[in-house]
Amino acid sequence: MLQPYTGPWNFEQAAHLLRRTTFGPNKARIQQALDEGLEGTFQTLFSAPPPRELPVYYDFDLDPEAGIGETWVGKPIDDSITDIYFARYKTIFNGWLRGMRQDNQTITERLTLFWHNHFVISESGTPNMNWKYFSLLREFALGDFREMTKRITIDQSMLIYLNGTLNFQDEPNENYARELLELFTIGKGPLAGPGDYTTYTEQDVAAIARALTGWFAWVQVPQPAQYWNWNHDQGSKQLSHRFDNQVIENAGAEEYKNVIDIIFEKEEVSRHICRRLYTWFVYYDLNPTIEAEVIEPMAQILRDNDYNIQPALEALLRSQHFFDTSMHGCMIKNVFEHFFSVFNTWNVSVPEDFAQEQMMWLIFHFDLQELGMSVMSIPSVAGWRAYHQAPVFYRDWITSASVALRTEMITKINEIINYVSPGTVGIDLLQIVDSMENPADVNSLIDELGGLFYPRAMTPPQHDYFKEALIPGLPDFEWTVEYEEYLADPTNQMIRQTVELRLLGLFFAMITVPEFQMM
Repeated sequence: MLQPYTGPWNFEQAAHLLRRTTFGPNKARIQQALDEGLEGTFQTLFSAPPPRELPVYYDFDLDPEAGIGETWVGKPIDDSITDIYFARYKTIFNGWLRGMRQDNQTITERLTLFWHNHFVISESGTPNMNWKYFSLLREFALGDFREMTKRITIDQSMLIYLNGTLNFQDEPNENYARELLELFTIGKGPLAGPGDYTTYTEQDVAAIARALTGWFAWVQVPQPAQYWNWNHDQGSKQLSHRFDNQVIENAGAEEYKNVIDIIFEKEEVSRHICRRLYTWFVYYDLNPTIEAEVIEPMAQILRDNDYNIQPALEALLRSQHFFDTSMHGCMIKNVFEHFFSVFNTWNVSVPEDFAQEQMMWLIFHFDLQELGMSVMSIPSVAGWRAYHQAPVFYRDWITSASVALRTEMITKINEIINYVSPGTVGIDLLQIVDSMENPADVNSLIDELGGLFYPRAMTPPQHDYFKEALIPGLPDFEWTVEYEEYLADPTNQMIRQTVELRLLGLFFAMITVPEFQMM
């Protein structure tokens, strides 16, 4: 099942790959993939992303360290200044959404969000700490998982979130040690006995917590985490039979690296992270066949490449299994995916003025947060429930209330853009239609839009439903006549508004069917 895909490289397959690896591919991006071919598309997807722009102030001028248009990164924060934390944080929020908008070429944004859901922090630390944390995720997105785990272990935001700064040599705190094993590296297996989780034991949690003592994160000062030898447990730490009864000896500031190396000696680490990648990019059903024919060979590739993520992930995404038609449309879009499947796929225009654009992203950030997804606001250390909570999984994104709110969010896009930038046309339905191959033919138009919006081909009843939404009760040629009248006189507002009104009915129908929630 992990054998390389050898089938046709067509619009449907290119769209499937890009939906799972970028945010809302538009028609031009899918056509680019078709022109590049399968090999060229993977080269582009796994190429270096554009550098992430440093967050800058756009409407806050009270910080003596940085003014409007200047970055606050690496500069101290004076918490006596009203709203300074929010002023910095909102530029981080906006940068995430802006990045999802701008980089439709590489897989980096998708992977960075994956790692945020894996190495969770939530509302911990300071803006400087959080920026460094996110930069770390991007730096190692396709790289060395072992080294990434070492770096995240002494990351300031993580030290605060999982109480590493409260892990004292005379009073160890086990929070990070437990999640390091259970969630971040080896995973918890079936309970084998009291305090024995098949892959590790409570003895291991206690020993590793002791080994990780001595680290501290300064909240107010933009500097790396500090190691205090006087606060480090310098005794020997005995691990259980799950780690071959190894002993962690005192190594001072380097001891945490030895801990990670010992954990990564176990092959189960490779299986655990491959399962997480599979659930994020493919599907949640990790049945025995998937374990044997996908996860196991993928994990072997990961180990063979010294825990470098790219070869294993690329093997998964290149596989016959990934491109199998049963994998098309089997995932429910998360909140970001749903939003950008309109915002990016429909080529929504953003305000040209930087401050107005930033204000737009901030409003969208809060709306998306209300729908259940926001960076630095993940509900638990295990990540968003859709990627770990059996038996619901992706269905966690959908309720009768959330579907209505998702639709409302889409219908508000133009309103929000016009609010922050009067006169800016965000969603131009005619522009979308004009980009189709044969927009004057009603059947061709609906089929093309369906291929762009949905992961599977429409059924004849669905096709007829959309046609009725566009030209209710009218013959097919009526659309051709009206559209060609618009083409002949595009500045005629009466003709233009008539066509736009018809398209509004069609597009609303297309975003409110269940298939639009799938990818």
